[in-house]
Amino acid sequence: MKQNKKPSPKPAGTTPHQQRRQVGRKRGRKMGWVIAAASLFLGLAVGVFLISDQFAQKTTIGIPQFQDNQIELIDQNGIARNQDDFANRPIALFFGFTYCPDVCPTTLTTLAAARDDMESAGIDTTALQILFITVDPERDKPEQLKQYLSLFDANVTGLTGSLNKVRSVLQQFGVYAQKTDQGDGDYLYDHSAAVFLYRDDGSFKGTIVHNEPIAFITEKLKSIL
Repeated sequence: MKQNKKPSPKPAGTTPHQQRRQVGRKRGRKMGWVIAAASLFLGLAVGVFLISDQFAQKTTIGIPQFQDNQIELIDQNGIARNQDDFANRPIALFFGFTYCPDVCPTTLTTLAAARDDMESAGIDTTALQILFITVDPERDKPEQLKQYLSLFDANVTGLTGSLNKVRSVLQQFGVYAQKTDQGDGDYLYDHSAAVFLYRDDGSFKGTIVHNEPIAFITEKLKSIL
């Protein structure tokens, strides 16, 4: 004779109300982990920014003021320029070349975007001078610079000149630039990718490294205004 099995009694604490409470506690723990992880990531990001900024400030000891460098170059409009033309203005200085396939257009685009973000936030960036000094004066004549820079930000001043004068500027700022043969007479340049930041009194503030988050770049530009 087949016997009907009695259903097993529910263990204590498994009423629908209690089950909902257990699910809620599990979700709460998961949410807590998510919040903790997000807070940790934010803390690390802020920490990296502060450490890099402090390091940049420590490495400025002994670095000459912007006006202590001898610059005798020509801008994209064919006008002769020297270091005194940029006195009393905060400066973001970048070295590159118009045939650069990646670093240069990325950097110039990011600087322009950071400027736009500051303007949108009501910060006056009129005084900010972005300088682009070519490492390839053989190809980057004034007209080439003008056409290239117009693609990014009308407020960027491009500088070029004779090979000797450009090399002199590179040496003064400690910038690396090495021509690399690409075959068929073509060439590129391996070059320093940092943006040099100067306060309006000409003192060196620090650098922006390639591929820094735009939020960090914006804060660094604010620090020299």
